[in-house]
Amino acid sequence: MALLTKHLLKPLPEEKQMETRPFLETVSHLPPIFDCLGSPMFMPIKADISGNITKIKAVYNTDPAKFQTL
Repeated sequence: MALLTKHLLKPLPEEKQMETRPFLETVSHLPPIFDCLGSPMFMPIKADISGNITKIKAVYNTDPAKFQTL
């Protein structure tokens, strides 16, 4: 949770961009949180978040220099 707080719960920089790699590293810790909640009703949310992370990673990996920031 400290990792999420450190990277996601701070104001955006003035240029309104954040680095993609640290963002992906941080949000990859979100889906397991839904497992801890223990209810199957959170599975669609977990799947949606995981799918979005996968899509962003796929684009980022095509050209990390081009997609350095979000």
